[in-house]
Amino acid sequence: MSGFEQASPEAPTGGSPAADASHEAQAASFWRRWRARPRPPLQESPEEGVPDRVSMPRAMLRHRRAFSWVACEQRLFLLVLGSLVAASVMVWALALRLRHKEPLFVRATESLREAAAAYYNGADFAYDQLALFLAACLPLLHAVDEDGHPLLPLVQGLVSPEIYGESERRLLAAGKDISAHEMTQALTIEGITDIVTDRNTRRAAAYVRGYLTVTVQRTEAQIFPWRAEVLVEASPASRIDRYPFHLLRCEQRIGPQALAWDGSSHNGMPGE
Repeated sequence: MSGFEQASPEAPTGGSPAADASHEAQAASFWRRWRARPRPPLQESPEEGVPDRVSMPRAMLRHRRAFSWVACEQRLFLLVLGSLVAASVMVWALALRLRHKEPLFVRATESLREAAAAYYNGADFAYDQLALFLAACLPLLHAVDEDGHPLLPLVQGLVSPEIYGESERRLLAAGKDISAHEMTQALTIEGITDIVTDRNTRRAAAYVRGYLTVTVQRTEAQIFPWRAEVLVEASPASRIDRYPFHLLRCEQRIGPQALAWDGSSHNGMPGE
């Protein structure tokens, strides 16, 4: 045995009790820290992790509200376009179908204007022309002023000689009174009714209503009712006679007799 081996102390065969207690305390402390460590959350399955409803962010919601009408507008344009295309197809199809179809003529009933024209117009008789003729001719037969009756010659050729002669004799008989009292007389036509036409004889009868205005010395004015049944005959207008009518008969009444005449019928020709 060497001297070194003899000098080295012997290795201890067992530990001390204090060292063993320290090791056990460290192990227990590590185990407690291991068990008290924070654990990660449990991993959820993919089906459980998808929520049923997700709220839209406010910015995206405002954007959607600002441009959501575009989809409605596009749908509306599509509907209008489809309607126009369908209408065009229908029109062209109808036009091609009616191209080979015979036309059908339907005679409509006469309108209110046509019925009125048929009522007032006869053969060569128009209500407007007849009214214009009577309104221009009859007042000349009664026109009187301080100088007499200077307008009476204007009706020559428009009325029959009998009517012209009767008017002239009546006005001449009252000429002295007219000059002495400075009298004037004027006839105003109010209306023409009860027009009856005869196509065979080309004549028409009418009932004329009006009033006579008589002034005395340019201060007093008296108004008298005036009525007349007239008979006119259609005549072709020419350069000599531009009026299409000729007055054949004029039966007139003045005053209360004229008003009483309104109640009788005037649907026939004078003299019938």
